[in-house]
Amino acid sequence: MRATGKLPAVVYGHGEPPESICLDRHEVEVALAHGARMLTVSLGAGSKPYLIKAVQYDHFGTTPVHMDLMRVDLHERVRVKVGIELRGTPKGVHDGGVLDQLLSALDVECVVTEIPETLHPVVTHLALGESLYVKDLVLPPGVTALTGPEERVATVRALLEAPAAAPPVEGEEAAAEPERIGRIRKEEGEAEAS
Repeated sequence: MRATGKLPAVVYGHGEPPESICLDRHEVEVALAHGARMLTVSLGAGSKPYLIKAVQYDHFGTTPVHMDLMRVDLHERVRVKVGIELRGTPKGVHDGGVLDQLLSALDVECVVTEIPETLHPVVTHLALGESLYVKDLVLPPGVTALTGPEERVATVRALLEAPAAAPPVEGEEAAAEPERIGRIRKEEGEAEAS
């Protein structure tokens, strides 16, 4: 199947037995590249939307080799992970800090047709030592965060400075030079004298 451009998949859920199907791999790759969360698949008499539950890729992580689809009712609420992409440069970074993103995806619950593609919180207001929490995220209407509200999404921390090197103690300067192994070239003056 894979050699002919097909992608094996399994459809499950809603108390019905799992069903093995095959999809056009190119169409699936295009849908995934555009951030699709659902696929409309023609099975039997008509087409139905299915939730993309899992995608397995080849060892290079580029080509899908298998997919799990879940049967859904378009009015039911589902639990999914939504990616987080931070926007802006925090003012704490301008003051010498560094931005650490601690949470790259958020577990949410929402109606299957309202799954957000990605969350884009703005972090420009964060000063040194300040954090962005899950409770600070602005979620689309009808979307509920399942991750705890006090979970940190990102924080601006101060850079750790390297300790200053201690001045060398007398007599240690010679020891600091590397040991020479092998032949040592004679200086020009020594060569003429010999």
